[in-house]
Amino acid sequence: MRRRGISTGCALLAALAAVACAANDSARDISGSRPAIVRFDLAADPATLNPLFAHVDAAMTEQQLARLSFEPFFDLDAQGKPVPELITELPATSNGGISPDGRTLTYRLRRDVVWSDGVPLTARDVLFTLHAILDPRNPVGSHEGYDLIDRAQAPNAFTVRLHLKRAWAPAVATLFAYGSAPQYVLPEHVLSKPGALAAFGAAPSVGDGPFTFVSWKRGEGLVYVANPRYRRGKPRVDRLDVRIVPDPGTNLTLLRSGSIDFNLIAPMQQRILGNARGLAYTQTPTSLIAGIALNTAHPPLDDPHVRRALSQAIDRAAISEKITFGKYPVADTDRPRFSWAYNAAIKEPRYDVASADAALDAAGWRRCSDGMRGKNGVALALTYVQFPETTTGVRVATMVQAALRLRGIDLTIKSISDAQLFLPASEGGALASGAFDMAYVPWQMGADPDDRFLLSCREGVKNYMRYCDAELDRLENAAVVEPDQRKRRAAYERIDEIVARDVPIIYLFNPTYIYAYRTRLKGFAPNAFSPTWNAFAWERR
Repeated sequence: MRRRGISTGCALLAALAAVACAANDSARDISGSRPAIVRFDLAADPATLNPLFAHVDAAMTEQQLARLSFEPFFDLDAQGKPVPELITELPATSNGGISPDGRTLTYRLRRDVVWSDGVPLTARDVLFTLHAILDPRNPVGSHEGYDLIDRAQAPNAFTVRLHLKRAWAPAVATLFAYGSAPQYVLPEHVLSKPGALAAFGAAPSVGDGPFTFVSWKRGEGLVYVANPRYRRGKPRVDRLDVRIVPDPGTNLTLLRSGSIDFNLIAPMQQRILGNARGLAYTQTPTSLIAGIALNTAHPPLDDPHVRRALSQAIDRAAISEKITFGKYPVADTDRPRFSWAYNAAIKEPRYDVASADAALDAAGWRRCSDGMRGKNGVALALTYVQFPETTTGVRVATMVQAALRLRGIDLTIKSISDAQLFLPASEGGALASGAFDMAYVPWQMGADPDDRFLLSCREGVKNYMRYCDAELDRLENAAVVEPDQRKRRAAYERIDEIVARDVPIIYLFNPTYIYAYRTRLKGFAPNAFSPTWNAFAWERR
């Protein structure tokens, strides 16, 4: 134990020393005397820097980096208002961007966007990227929405017209936007060469965003510099130093010392920091829904009565209050509170230990002489996986373990890194391979309420619960082709009622993220999806 403690201490000292040394030559403010450098940390080393193959994990590690060098068709600002980026306006029926039958989308590209090497960004790049996304040889995170495109055309260099196999209501909010696996337009003139896509994952040399990639020292950090050809003008920050620091405690120390400029913190960490000099806080409603996935392929979790009993055994309101001080309100569905499909009246089974005990007894899981439950000689023992990079998640696991033990359930907690947890099954990912009974999972929801990726039996790429319901699937498929938002809302409300009845997920909360940042960093305004979406506006004074 002593050796491990010394190792952790040395790692912290090394991180502080490395950042402190760089800090000596860091800070040109906007007056221009020295380079203006912004420093921040990531909770994990990225697996790839090619946004085509970016993984969607709890920390959105690769998405944060992708947004520095690449831009979507449109983004959302800190208040959730759409901001056109590569397009001049969002397609709508009112502006002719969406055909009356909903099957044709017309995008008009900005004419002032050039890649960082000076080549104009045109419709050729969009069509190339579409082909790359749909190429079965490319391991993209999701084809959702893109696989509905049956024809893509470029009437001219700055117009893209997409024809869909059928009307799909989430199209505008998903394609080259915040879908279940966000995608960005890529440079055709760079990546059409043999082997270029793979090489781009280690060194994305050309981008259209505010910063361009310089270097990546795996396991340690990355460097980006301001893009002088960026369409809004060269950013006022000259360089970004991004370090890889998985430990939340180390991140907190670096923040307090002034060695980094911002960091996502847990509510408990905000209590620790208090009114520290030179620090400010900003709170951001997120599209994240945190919950406990129940693996319905593993008995006894295949029994909805047992799943409901687990929900009744866990005091979710107490978790929100004790761990997050109420900053992460309890969730009962996968709808963020700002979603037009959110209905606060729909509730999962409430905390009720008497009902939980009765349900477990009725299912045949009765207490033995030691107070723990069993059935036909088999103990009611479950494995719960969580990742250590989240302070909140670690504390949730402890509370859930204690709550279930009081109900006679033996819960073993298994800690798996964020990266390993969310990898595909082919790469040993715990969630995708089903190597768990219960799992703490933060799901990143899209800008549209379409949640087939989470709940659909056949299309649920993140249906880690292995949950299937025929009525739910029918409603999901109807909702995405329905143009009337009122009818879509009714469908999603019924979907949420089914999930609340069957409890494949014990929803915990829809976090309001807290970012602590140095007051010398101006223009820092995270949105619901990423803290780096407006890095072009940052200044360091």
